[in-house]
Amino acid sequence: MNADPLLERFNFFQTAYAVSDIEEAIRVATRFYGIDKFQVNRNARIHTKEGEANLHFALAFVGDAQIELIQPAGGKDGAYRRVLPNQGFAMRLHHFGHLTTDAAEWEGIVAAVKESGFDMPVGGIFVHEGVPLMHYLYADTRETLGHHLEFMFQTPHGKDLFSQVPRHALRAGYMQRK
Repeated sequence: MNADPLLERFNFFQTAYAVSDIEEAIRVATRFYGIDKFQVNRNARIHTKEGEANLHFALAFVGDAQIELIQPAGGKDGAYRRVLPNQGFAMRLHHFGHLTTDAAEWEGIVAAVKESGFDMPVGGIFVHEGVPLMHYLYADTRETLGHHLEFMFQTPHGKDLFSQVPRHALRAGYMQRK
């Protein structure tokens, strides 16, 4: 049985949650995953199909897996906000992320996503001082998988992009409900 072209080389680099409150989500992730420190970024601008979204996000690694918490904070943030209830705290699986550092693989991924027919609600390039560090796009696979897939290409200039993200060992004894 052949894998879907979108998934044949997929690595589970990242698990991302849309959250209604970044501070409360950090507390939940601390209890559940044993993460005691996140890199928190506020008012990040992300390109969506609808326009520019404003987001707060927090990143940490547990073992080799990155956990991302994303709070929609204005602008065209419907790609994140629509999975959350209108009231109260919520933390919902939003996407699994794949990371590549291979330009040819990235081009193949972009072609496969376009060919798949899945909507691409989010996509763009993180640029710092005019230098592209990371290309990213989402495939809206919610009807098939129940969540989005994010694909990221870390350019050679972006090799240190995650170097400041806190890293934590995978430890037993977490997953505390309250």
